Amino acid sequence: MTCLPGVPNDRRPLFAIPSGPHIRAALLATVLLSVLFAIVYGGADYVTGLKTNHLRIDFAFEQNVPFVPEMALLYSSLYLMFFAVPFVLHSQRQLWCYVRMMALITCIAGICFLLIPAQLAFSLPAADRQLPLPFRIADWLNLTYNLCPSLHVAYAAFHAEIFRQQKNIHWLFHIWAFTIAVAAWLTHQHHLIDLVAGYLLGIGIAGRYKF
Repeated sequence: MTCLPGVPNDRRPLFAIPSGPHIRAALLATVLLSVLFAIVYGGADYVTGLKTNHLRIDFAFEQNVPFVPEMALLYSSLYLMFFAVPFVLHSQRQLWCYVRMMALITCIAGICFLLIPAQLAFSLPAADRQLPLPFRIADWLNLTYNLCPSLHVAYAAFHAEIFRQQKNIHWLFHIWAFTIAVAAWLTHQHHLIDLVAGYLLGIGIAGRYKF
């Protein structure tokens, strides 16, 4: 399925200054997706928190993964991908296709969170006020139970793939998404299976569409 008639990606500009109407449409898209995210992500976490039994989905060796809270800056670089969307997707038709795909990723992840009521097996330091502020913000936003798939990584992989479709320099964007996934691991926000599932979800949805 395509969102636009096929245009060779070597003829597309990667970044272009969006028009006023395009910026307004992007702001509306941001609001809609943010509301959906809050409902699905927050709702799934709340429902899972009501359950008494939670699953451990970590591998034993993951207890040896170092804790590097400074990687939270890389982890949070996902938000730059969000910001870049109206500069990379140059038509409103592309933009609303993007909204549908992001909504689909969010809803699929929400269903998985309910079906897999997991709990993080990492133990974060008790003196969390001494940790870097970017880490504390990221840890707060992640809530408690929404682990598999990592929605953060799913979003990163999805953006990397649609950016790649605009210009065939996939190694750059996917390296960026991969570092976000590694950062999620080293900040002890997710387990390995969460990262793999999130990456597969992101590229799987993006692969169904041609931007």
